[in-house]
Amino acid sequence: MCMTKSELEKKVAELRSLKALKEETESGIREAERAIIEFLNETEECEAIDNKGKPIRQYIGTDYKATYSMQTRENISKEAVKNLLNEEQFASVRTESTFGVLRIK
Repeated sequence: MCMTKSELEKKVAELRSLKALKEETESGIREAERAIIEFLNETEECEAIDNKGKPIRQYIGTDYKATYSMQTRENISKEAVKNLLNEEQFASVRTESTFGVLRIK
């Protein structure tokens, strides 16, 4: 065994503490991002056009450039594809990944 049960208890407590810190930090990040987006959207001088001719919001500071733009993502419905293809065709385009998952409650 690589660690004792007592050491495991301490490690789980440490993990929980770090996850709480991570959540607090991520919350702070989201709050800062919302404030920056609000600035970009409400400040007239932030209106700009990207290199593809699409409107964006942009501000260039002393050591940074902040941009905010809309992005589109395409999704494909797995169920719709299953309905269009037979079992063999679907199996030929399907991929599967296996990975370890640790859960502590």
